[in-house]
Amino acid sequence: RHHHINLTKNQETMSSPLDRDVESNDAAPLSKQPATKKTSFLRRWGPALAAIAGVIAVNVALLGPTGGKIPALNERQLSAQNRRLERTQAVLDMEWDHEADLKRGLHKEVGRHLSEEEGGVMEYTRRRHRYLGEYVHVDVSDQFTLFGKLSISLIYFAFWVFLMFPNWFLPIGRPGIALGGGLSMVVFRYILLLTGQGPVFDAAKVIILEPLFLLFGLMLTTIYLEKMERGGLFDKLRDSLDDPVNWKRSAKIMTMSTIGSAAVMNDSVVLIFSGVVVDLCVRHKVANSLPYLLSLATTANTGSAFTMTGNPQNILIVSLAYDDISWTEFLSNMVLPVTAASIINAVLLFIYYSSELFPGASGLMECLGIVFSGNRTPEMLAQEHAYHARNVQVVQEDTGEGWSIWSKIQIVLVTIFLVCFAIGLDVCVTSICAGAILMVLAAWKRQHYDPKPEIVDYDAEGNALPPKKMYDMDGNEIEPEEEELVTESETTLTEVDYGLLMLFIGQFILIGSFDDTGVPQAFFNSAMGGCADQMTSVPCVYWFVLVITILSNVASNVPVVQML
Repeated sequence: RHHHINLTKNQETMSSPLDRDVESNDAAPLSKQPATKKTSFLRRWGPALAAIAGVIAVNVALLGPTGGKIPALNERQLSAQNRRLERTQAVLDMEWDHEADLKRGLHKEVGRHLSEEEGGVMEYTRRRHRYLGEYVHVDVSDQFTLFGKLSISLIYFAFWVFLMFPNWFLPIGRPGIALGGGLSMVVFRYILLLTGQGPVFDAAKVIILEPLFLLFGLMLTTIYLEKMERGGLFDKLRDSLDDPVNWKRSAKIMTMSTIGSAAVMNDSVVLIFSGVVVDLCVRHKVANSLPYLLSLATTANTGSAFTMTGNPQNILIVSLAYDDISWTEFLSNMVLPVTAASIINAVLLFIYYSSELFPGASGLMECLGIVFSGNRTPEMLAQEHAYHARNVQVVQEDTGEGWSIWSKIQIVLVTIFLVCFAIGLDVCVTSICAGAILMVLAAWKRQHYDPKPEIVDYDAEGNALPPKKMYDMDGNEIEPEEEELVTESETTLTEVDYGLLMLFIGQFILIGSFDDTGVPQAFFNSAMGGCADQMTSVPCVYWFVLVITILSNVASNVPVVQML
């Protein structure tokens, strides 16, 4: 019994403050913990329903309940339409020097500013048309029979359901389902060709390579920026998100997510920082983590619209556009809408989750005073005091080494990376080159700079044992073999999300075959009605936005962009 008491006392003295904090929380009476209220239907779905009702009301007011108020095309629109058709036909009828095209390279990026001697705008358009030749959609819907169209549509929608519910039948996952669907479509299209039910299907033509190259390059770059050094650039970014004040922590997450998504694609930002946000919620013992996770998710979407490299659908649109859009031109056009969307998103998040982000605040006006005047409620002051009390030990143990040489190299490479985007270099080549440079640096750092792991055996008392020596049959000592070098293929490269690339390839094949039937185009034209010829003019633009928004939420944004 005496031994048991001493052991208990030793365990108490050796326990850390964090353990005692957890034990005290566990030992707290349940009566002090507020009862969780079930979220009502209006609170959960009310904002979304109100937004949808508002958009529908605007469209009804402008277009009429049945769409009868769609204005007819005016003379300017008819003239622009005729000129567009005439110039398109003129470009197709132009004579060109095939040998000169081959010397320039058919797949070489087209220069935008051509002199009059070189052919000007018309020659630029012709070269751009040839550059996009592999991706230009050819209407072959008249070569399908009714059975061919219906069967292809059924296959597409069946795999769409499987992609929406990937673990419904078997836990294959979305990448495997998409790739299986693409291969199934290739086989079925060949059967249709043999039976005379459909045309030839060129699967390689519908796989758009630019988004795949960009995805791989940005994933490679962000993974090496994250994994190159413990306590490096990404770890400092993570630490900068912490704050004792709830609404400031949410604002920091939104700012980081917006800027990061614009620079290195929203998929990478969400993959890397979602775990960081969860860790922050656990560290601060928040009762509801949704405000912080939604701060990351929503601003990753709005911020990614800032640049052509922000998300896959942006690079898909730019790759297929007849006009060669530069990175800075895209950014300058998106500054106003993205800024407005980010402000509206932040305001709505702060209002909707005011009780979590502004604890103790009694109303909207007090929340505004907290944001703009720096006021504090007693609950917020208590959170700040607890935060600083927890961090006293951490600050004392901080070595203060600052930025290492590797972090500085990362900053220089990221700066060069963004400058290359800004001056108009190919974004796919730039991102892959940045990832390759970081890979070489990480491999050299691990081989020549990082300390080698020591394999040491210990006895029962914790003392290190000398290395074992081995001898051959003649009593000669056998020299230990050199340790095999650990390659990048075994470490960091395994963290690239190759499944995402497979998902896109499978979706490209599925949607490309579905597009050939003409069913998506017919559905879109019927949904747009009389607005199909004037989608970018008021009031049709509002109906166009509503249709695209609904389709993007039902069928995902990348397939919708590829279809339309």
